[in-house]
Amino acid sequence: MKTRNRPTRLDPRTLPALAHRMKLLRLTTGLSTTNFACENGMGRAMWHNIETGFSRIGIDAAMNLCDTYHITLDWIYRGHDAMLPHGFAKRRQEVDQTSGPDA
Repeated sequence: MKTRNRPTRLDPRTLPALAHRMKLLRLTTGLSTTNFACENGMGRAMWHNIETGFSRIGIDAAMNLCDTYHITLDWIYRGHDAMLPHGFAKRRQEVDQTSGPDA
């Protein structure tokens, strides 16, 4: 089963919506999948599975991303972006608009 990295408008807590946010996070850094995974202490295959929606990111890895990129667990798991740093939120929005559904 192949999952698209598109958020579900009805429930941002779904696995495809979470995967989409993880892909947006990586794209905002400008890093490749391999480099992003390596810099965050994960294997490329593990990150690929998270970013494509085959598996959900674990709490320890998510907390590491929060510490590194100043994002929140609420954004990762629920899609609540109210507490995101302004610069990240703006860059994420730009990337989301240019990445399209299959970027």
